[in-house]
Amino acid sequence: MSTPVGAVTAFLAEQFRSELEMFRAALDSAQGDAFHTSRLGHSPAWHALHVAEWMRLMILDDRTPNYHHLGWEDNARVQALGTQPAPFTETDPCEQIMAALDDTGAQVIAWLEQADDSALDGEVFSAATPGGTRPRRAAMGMQLRHIGYHRGQLNLLLKS
Repeated sequence: MSTPVGAVTAFLAEQFRSELEMFRAALDSAQGDAFHTSRLGHSPAWHALHVAEWMRLMILDDRTPNYHHLGWEDNARVQALGTQPAPFTETDPCEQIMAALDDTGAQVIAWLEQADDSALDGEVFSAATPGGTRPRRAAMGMQLRHIGYHRGQLNLLLKS
């Protein structure tokens, strides 16, 4: 028996698909060396890895101890996730970094497309909250806004 897909998860799947397409378009505009060049704090490569890592942690609840681009590496909760080598670094070829982002995005969308709305219940990791978790529903909205925020950051840094 298959689980019915929820209206909220279906909506979120479409929103993540759309936001990730726009984020990818902003990343694609960083041609050649610009993809690996830090301006205004970070390179487009870092932004891609950062967004992929946060989606992997907060949406897919992947606790593989190899996070290095969360931006909270000095936080005790992030340090407690472990310190295995990162699967990708900012200096890796653009194609590898983009493939990692695309793969994580596809996993997020696939999970949402098959989930019913009750899959959004419960808590997920949060470095910033006092208890170390936040409601999954709130985290989903935050991650959508987070991707949009970094798309804006990319647009600014590529103009500088």
